[in-house]
Amino acid sequence: CAVKWSPKGDAALILTTTSVDTSGASYYGSTNLYLLLSENRSSLDGDALCVPLPGSSTSSSGPVLDVAWMPNATKPAAFCVVSGKMPTMASLHNGVSAEPTFLFGNSHRNTIVWSDHGRFLTLGGFGNLAGGMDFYDRNKLKKIPQFDPNTGADLGDNGNTASCAVGYGWSPSSRYFMVSTTTPRMNVDNGVRLYKYNGLEICDKSIVSWDNSKFCPDQLLAAEFVPSRHDDYPDRPQTPPPKRIEGEAAATPLASVVTAPVAYVPPVGRYVAPGARKGGMSLAERMRKERETVTMGATKVIPKGIAGAFAGKKLPVGMAPADQGKSKNALRKERQRLAKEKQEQVEEEERQRNEQEEKLRLDAAANDPVKKAKKLNKILKQIVELKKKDSACLNEDQMKKVASEAEVLQQLADLNIS
Repeated sequence: CAVKWSPKGDAALILTTTSVDTSGASYYGSTNLYLLLSENRSSLDGDALCVPLPGSSTSSSGPVLDVAWMPNATKPAAFCVVSGKMPTMASLHNGVSAEPTFLFGNSHRNTIVWSDHGRFLTLGGFGNLAGGMDFYDRNKLKKIPQFDPNTGADLGDNGNTASCAVGYGWSPSSRYFMVSTTTPRMNVDNGVRLYKYNGLEICDKSIVSWDNSKFCPDQLLAAEFVPSRHDDYPDRPQTPPPKRIEGEAAATPLASVVTAPVAYVPPVGRYVAPGARKGGMSLAERMRKERETVTMGATKVIPKGIAGAFAGKKLPVGMAPADQGKSKNALRKERQRLAKEKQEQVEEEERQRNEQEEKLRLDAAANDPVKKAKKLNKILKQIVELKKKDSACLNEDQMKKVASEAEVLQQLADLNIS
């Protein structure tokens, strides 16, 4: 069990772990996350709230890989959670109701690192993952864009990659993010890498004064920023992008920027294993699909009360409909299902109408005296033909028909048709 207190100390996140999963969903046990509020903030009489995790069948299930409070006590309380199987889902939650307010999307991440001011947030895939990092602006709920400092060219918002990361953290100014590779966790490539708040690695020797070659292969034990008081540095927003330079200078890319990964194309004529042919699901194929495909992108979560209040009504400007989370394929299948149900309903109504019309026609024919007299005369004619035959050759039905001659004559007389 792990307890993480909020910056004000009036709430705590409790992460419980069991070695056995009674539901059988996981071999590695189960985790549950709860929010416990102080008496003056909770209406549950000391009971803990189960933190609802997106994509879970229950109110709180896992695995929960990391959870962290937003450290700025002057802002509304909030916390971030990374949960689920790879690629995991990172979500931002309200610090009082525990309801999710924003989903960062699926990616290979297992670590949450807040800046000291609570404005910037790093989601990293450290440890046994490849070291991918995404940098978000908490106020804008968007990835922080990167720009070439020399040309002003837009480099996108793909973050960066810090392989073999052991230590990491934000500077007290919230403008720099540091990643270190240290011994004894890693006995090779020891050193420190510094990044700007948007994920661009800083290679300028005037800013990075140390030489990583002095620490290789296994000479660096630890690396940390020198702490300072919270009010020593102001809470600064993102720096406006530099003015874009046109011409030949703009064609020179920034050498230190890690570009987005490009899908692997095997050389022509190279042997491909049978399991990987024609979209097979070999291990390499699955890894490429997970790397190149994002199951769900970043999206804002609409509270259930607000979504239900505007159901069937015109939504306010800028508010998304309640079914925004559905994929295009799911919406298409739903339309097809509704169309099929409507077609089946029309066909059933047509069948019932035809049966009713046939029944009315038969009833009308049975009550018509002329048609009934015609039918009775036909039966009398059959009886006359049967009486001409030897009675020993008649079967039981034929003998019954001959015996009903008087009854048929009486019905014909009752019709009073000459």
